[in-house]
Amino acid sequence: MASLSPSTSTHLQRPAAPIPTDIAASSSNKLQLPAKTHSLERRCSNLLQSCSSSSRLAEIHGHLIRSSLHQNHFLAARLLSCCFSLGRYSYASRFFGLLLHPDVFLFNVMIKGFVSAGFHGEALRFYCMLLCGDSLPNDFTLPLVLKACSKLAAAGEGRTIHGHVLKLGYGSNIFIQTALVDLYGTCWDAADARKLFDRMTERDVVSWNAMVSAYVRSGSILLAERLFDEMPVRNVNSWTAMIGGLMNAGDPKRALTAFRQMQLHGVRPDKMVIVAILSAISNLGYLSSGKWVHDYIRKNAIPIDAFVGTALIDMYSKSGSIRDARLAFQATKFKNTSCYNAMIFGLAVHGLGEEAISVFEEMKRNGIEIDDVTMIAVLTSCSHSGLVEEGLRFFETMRELYGIDPRIKHHGCVVDLLGRAGRFAEAMEIVDSIEVDHVVMGTLAAACRTHGKTELAEEIAMRMSGLDAENSGFYVWRASVHAGNEEWEEAAEIRRRMKERGIEKGAGCSWIEAGEKVHWFVASDHSHPRSKQIYCRLDELYAVMGLLGKEG
Repeated sequence: MASLSPSTSTHLQRPAAPIPTDIAASSSNKLQLPAKTHSLERRCSNLLQSCSSSSRLAEIHGHLIRSSLHQNHFLAARLLSCCFSLGRYSYASRFFGLLLHPDVFLFNVMIKGFVSAGFHGEALRFYCMLLCGDSLPNDFTLPLVLKACSKLAAAGEGRTIHGHVLKLGYGSNIFIQTALVDLYGTCWDAADARKLFDRMTERDVVSWNAMVSAYVRSGSILLAERLFDEMPVRNVNSWTAMIGGLMNAGDPKRALTAFRQMQLHGVRPDKMVIVAILSAISNLGYLSSGKWVHDYIRKNAIPIDAFVGTALIDMYSKSGSIRDARLAFQATKFKNTSCYNAMIFGLAVHGLGEEAISVFEEMKRNGIEIDDVTMIAVLTSCSHSGLVEEGLRFFETMRELYGIDPRIKHHGCVVDLLGRAGRFAEAMEIVDSIEVDHVVMGTLAAACRTHGKTELAEEIAMRMSGLDAENSGFYVWRASVHAGNEEWEEAAEIRRRMKERGIEKGAGCSWIEAGEKVHWFVASDHSHPRSKQIYCRLDELYAVMGLLGKEG
C-alpha cells in the first residue's frame, strides 16, 4: 500500500542482529519437556501463559528453539503476547522478524500489542508489512489499525484503510463501523462521522458513544446533547463523554447538573468522571458540592491516587478551603508532580508563601520531578507573600538547578513580584528584555495603580493598546486609574471612546453558595426571584455605610 505511510516516527527500531539461535545453550535445564509433540506444545503453551519475567521468557524461548517449535504459529503467538505483557516490545519485533511465514493471526498479535502499548505508528508499520505479504487483513485487524489512526489523528491513512474495509467486504461489520465513526470524529469531521453512523444497520452503546464523542470533539455540544438524549442505553462512558464535553465548552454548571442526573440514573461514575466533575466544581467554587463528591469517593472506596488527589486539592484550594486541600494532599498516595504543583499553587493563592516553599522543598527531598509549572507555582507563592528575594533567587537558578528555561509566564511572575514590591525599575528591565503579552503588562499596570504610579501607568497603557487595541480590559483599567486620581473628565473621555468604537466590557458574574444552593448575580441584574428584597437590603447597607462615613 504505497499511499499508507504514517507520518509519525517509528518508536521501535528493529536491530540488525537477530536473536541468537543458540540461546538455549545459555538456558538452564530445569524444564523437562515431554517427547511427544502435542504434549510438548501444550507444556510450552502453559509455560508461556504463566511466564512473569524476562529471564523466564528467554529460557522458554530457548527451549522452543531446541525443540524446533519456534516456527509454530500458535506458540509464536503466545510468546509474542508474553513479550507485550512484559513490556519487551523490541524483543517481540526481533522474534517476529525470525518467523518465516507469519500469517494474519501473528500480525494481529503484533498490531494489537503495539496499539495497547500506545505505539500506534509501529502498529501501522506492521499493517503495511501485512499488506506486502501473502495474507490479507481480517475483521480483527481493521478495527485495531483504525484505532491507531484515530490516536494519531491520521486522517489520510484512515481514509485509505476505509477503502480497504470496503474492498474486503467488511463495510457492515459493527466493530469496524464504530472504529470508523471514532476515526472521522477524532479527525474533526463530525459530519462524515454522522453519515457513517446513520448508515449503520446495527448500533450498540459503543457506537452511540463514538458519535457523541465526535460531536463533543468538534464543539457541537447541542448536537451531542440531542444525540445523548436519544440513546436507548447509556453506560459510564456515555456520561463521561457528555460531562467532559460540557467542561470543554466552558459550561461547568451544566456539567455538574449532568453528573447529578447520572447519579439519579444509578450509573456509578469511574475515576475519569470524578476528576472531570471535581474540575467543574473547582471552576465554580461550589465547596459543599465538592465535599459531597469527596464523601462519595470515601463511601465507594475509590482510591485517591495522584489524579483524583490532584483534582481534590485543586477543588478545595479554589473553593476557599485550604485546610481541606492540605488533608487531601496528605491522603493522596504516590504523589506525583501534578499533586505537588496543585498544593503549592493552592498555598500560594491563599498567601501562605513560606508553607508553599516548604512543600516545594519536600518535593525535592522526595525526588519528584520539577517542571516549568512547579516553578510558576513557586514564583507565584513568593509574589503573593512578598518574598521578593526568595522569588528572585528561584528565578535566577531555575535553569542551572532544574534545567528549566524561563518562559513568558515565569517572567510574568517575576514582574508581578517586583511590581507588588514597588520595584518598578527592575520590573521594566524585564519587560524591555522580553516579548511581553497583555497579561504581563496588565500585571504591571495593576501594580502601578496600587502604588499610584500614574505616569508609568500611562506608558504601560500605551504599550497595552499596541498589543491589543480592542481589549475592553485595557480601556476599563485606564478609566479606573484616572477615576482613582479623581481625574473624572479623563475617565469619562475613555468611556466615550469605548462607546464610539463599540467596545463593551463583559458583564462580571458573582455567586454565593448558601444552604447547598448557589445564587448567581450580574451587575444591575433583576432576574433573581428575591431581587427586590436584595436591593432593599443593599440600600439599607449603603445608608449605614454613609452614616459611618460621616461619623468618621
